[in-house]
Amino acid sequence: MKKQYKERTKGRRYAFEMMYRFSINDEQPKDISESYWKSCEEESEEIKEFACDLFLGACQSVGDNDDIIKTFIRDDWNYDRMGDVDKSILRTAVYELFKGHAPFYAVVNDFVTLARKYSDEKSASLVNGILENIRKKYNLSEE
Repeated sequence: MKKQYKERTKGRRYAFEMMYRFSINDEQPKDISESYWKSCEEESEEIKEFACDLFLGACQSVGDNDDIIKTFIRDDWNYDRMGDVDKSILRTAVYELFKGHAPFYAVVNDFVTLARKYSDEKSASLVNGILENIRKKYNLSEE
């Protein structure tokens, strides 16, 4: 069982990295997902499939997910000021929260960890706060 959690964690990182590339480049999602694996040494087809499903789903929902994210940004801030790393993490996380089958805490933990790793502690707090507020508003299960 523990192996499955580690695989999902890796898959989330891969999905975020592809989403970041989508955010900063003018590439089609399908092209990104195909070329991404050429530079990655991941051998597990299960992880690749999970990551691609997460990434491609998040790309299809990016407009709706951005609208959700924007409603939870503080009044003294705006979405356009947010960095591409934070946006990419949140877009991927929000998609998984609504469409995934993982416990809320596992999804949030992995994406907050990504924010800490790829940005900083303030970013991690921002991601955690937005995702927690989304959970409350939409009554997402903690299981």
